[in-house]
Amino acid sequence: MLKEILARLSGDDLTRAGQLIGRTAEFDSSVSGLSGSRPAEWRWTFPSTPDSLNAEILDSSGRVVASPPVSAAAGGTLAWDGRLADGSRAPDGAYVLRLTAKDRTGAAMAATMSSLGQVSEIMSRDGELWAGIGSVALPLSKLVRIAA
Repeated sequence: MLKEILARLSGDDLTRAGQLIGRTAEFDSSVSGLSGSRPAEWRWTFPSTPDSLNAEILDSSGRVVASPPVSAAAGGTLAWDGRLADGSRAPDGAYVLRLTAKDRTGAAMAATMSSLGQVSEIMSRDGELWAGIGSVALPLSKLVRIAA
């Protein structure tokens, strides 16, 4: 009886989460998915405007693959289409945005970072719901915002 109730709850949760498909979701994560049809996207905020700000995009092995220009502002967004310095395109996959910011005194500043993307699928893994975003799956427990 308990197994039946849990299975029904999991199925209901999966069905409800399916309503996210096609919507833009924001996750508490620096990992974003790059796919042939969608860029990897991030949003960040700082407690105040940094004096300097550098961005690096890392692949799944931790290697820096791009260093896109970003403005030193208290908040910002980045949509990376996968273009590399040599003009080629990075393969689809998971990428991490690393920001290095300093204030006027040279002290490091930490950003609040999130990744964005269009939900293409919902799946259940070990009792937890995950959203497919491009070529990445992120847990719904890290979901912070949904937009139409």
